[in-house]
Amino acid sequence: MTRKAIIGSFRAAALSGAFFLAGGAVPLLGFVAMMLAPAPILIFAAGRASAILRAACSVIVATLLVIALSSIPAGFAAGASAGGNYLATFGIATLVMTWMIERKHPFELVLLAATCAMLISATGVALITTGGPAALARAMQSELAAGMARGQEMYRMVGMQNAMPPEAQTEVLDLIVRLSPALAATIAALSVLFNLRVFWRWAGKQRLSYALFGDMARWSAPEWLIWGLIGTGFAMLAPIAPISDVALNAFLCFAVVYFCQGLAIMAFYFQALSVPAIVRAVIYFIAVVQPVVSLVVCLAGVFDMWIDFRRLKPPSQEAGNYGDFL
Repeated sequence: MTRKAIIGSFRAAALSGAFFLAGGAVPLLGFVAMMLAPAPILIFAAGRASAILRAACSVIVATLLVIALSSIPAGFAAGASAGGNYLATFGIATLVMTWMIERKHPFELVLLAATCAMLISATGVALITTGGPAALARAMQSELAAGMARGQEMYRMVGMQNAMPPEAQTEVLDLIVRLSPALAATIAALSVLFNLRVFWRWAGKQRLSYALFGDMARWSAPEWLIWGLIGTGFAMLAPIAPISDVALNAFLCFAVVYFCQGLAIMAFYFQALSVPAIVRAVIYFIAVVQPVVSLVVCLAGVFDMWIDFRRLKPPSQEAGNYGDFL
């Protein structure tokens, strides 16, 4: 690489590492920054000469920076753990995204491959670190309980009383642990999607020779995907707990895909009706945080395959023939 490319690599690695470390240092906004950790390296590497080499060097430098910065307050062991976590999650995702973009894959395949790579790598590291699935579940439950306790303490500091009894807290913790695979997959997929969108808006349109994203308001899930939703829905009724748990998590992942299709339907009509941006943002926010509205949006995405709310499918020849007799 040239001198300019080396300087750019260090700059992108420093930003990526800083975004990752912000997740543990800055409440709420730090988590958003952490999810965008791959973006600086993607913008630096993807679509340029020797893109994979650029991305690999930047990821290695970012990992070393995370190790060095995390070791200062907590020691080398903590730094090595933080660096390993970065490499096993956002580092792997960055490399996979860069590799697939160079091969001109559509964003759906890039999203699926990067999300799977991140989940497999992170799960493997977590299992090795904790000592097995049971130990991992206990560690997750302990961390969640500690977080819930901190939240309750904060509520008491501002004068709010805890409205959730201990029995309900235990049930909530068990449910979150049970749904943790689906939650982790959703968060990983959202992170990959956000980074791809940032790259596309920042540099992708100028560098790539193909359209990574099309018109998202016209996006639809493949029709065969509905069988995954139906199959996992029936599998949830299985009397064997491990099978029903796996089916439940898979069902939620399919439901998220159709929820996104429902959002695309909303975006289509927002464009058609020229709805102001602030109104769109409020409606999107309500659709995400309000469970009943989320369910309606998800159902719209599911039934779009038959109803075709946006009239994207060509007219059926059979329907035209039947019309001749009416």
